[in-house]
Amino acid sequence: DGSEKLPLWIIGKYAKPRCFKNVNLNSLNCEYRANKRAWMTGVLFEEYVRQLDKKMVGRKILLIVDNCPAHPKIIEGLRNVELFFLPPNTTSKIQPCDAGIIRAFKMHYRRRFYRSLLEGYELGVPNPAKINVLDAMNLAISAWTMDVSANTIANCFRHCKLRSTDNMTFENSDEGGESTQELQNLIKELGYRNAMDVEDVLTHPEENVVAQLLTDEEIIESVIGINKDDIDEEDDESSTMEPPSRNEAIKAAITLNNFLLSYEKTTPEVLTMLRKIRDEIQGEIDFNKKQKTIESFFKKPS
Repeated sequence: DGSEKLPLWIIGKYAKPRCFKNVNLNSLNCEYRANKRAWMTGVLFEEYVRQLDKKMVGRKILLIVDNCPAHPKIIEGLRNVELFFLPPNTTSKIQPCDAGIIRAFKMHYRRRFYRSLLEGYELGVPNPAKINVLDAMNLAISAWTMDVSANTIANCFRHCKLRSTDNMTFENSDEGGESTQELQNLIKELGYRNAMDVEDVLTHPEENVVAQLLTDEEIIESVIGINKDDIDEEDDESSTMEPPSRNEAIKAAITLNNFLLSYEKTTPEVLTMLRKIRDEIQGEIDFNKKQKTIESFFKKPS
């Protein structure tokens, strides 16, 4: 029914990109893994399923899976999760993710990406279209956790006949025209020559490349953990994030607070979230330092 969304698993090419330096990855609502092709593999899929099995203690979960070669048919020892593999050539008809959930996710990701482009041009950022893995992860996490609605998920399960429609009402969801029009407007505002249509943006041919069966050499490499897969930072062009000081963070929070107080669309919920952020930053201040007295600000006469 869309009421519970699991964190994304994001697969990149580098195990430790430069952009991860100084970043608390535990604060991100996702799991990150890496291999040379940034593909799903049988090893990663099994790890995912086993982690899901541990999370679902006390529950019984049926995980509907397509016939991608990277999805092993048998995973021993599962207690709470049962795998159900769809028949060949039926994914587009009875797999809820393919019925609109993936499309909605991609639409919101693209919308956030193009918004960030416009923001970059407004701020004078050189080449704002160049983003690193961390930037892409933040866009993806926001699109999944904040934008893809429970209603979209419920509608897609209903469309695939995997959910009863008794005593349920359905409203327009993310796959509707409003989000599509907003994405089209953003693309138009960027002024591209020969701009792609929204449908072409959402179904780019390069994204249809699927994981393939690994060669013997690739299987051996993944098992023994050859360093090629770990890090080739020479090929990673992303930059390191320089963490701001606490003083800079406090000033930024004050500036944002003042802006939101004068912004006509600000809601009490937004200000409450900002106050929580300020409390978190202020909680780091060390009050154990020796308190200064008035004599601290004057030199004693010699």
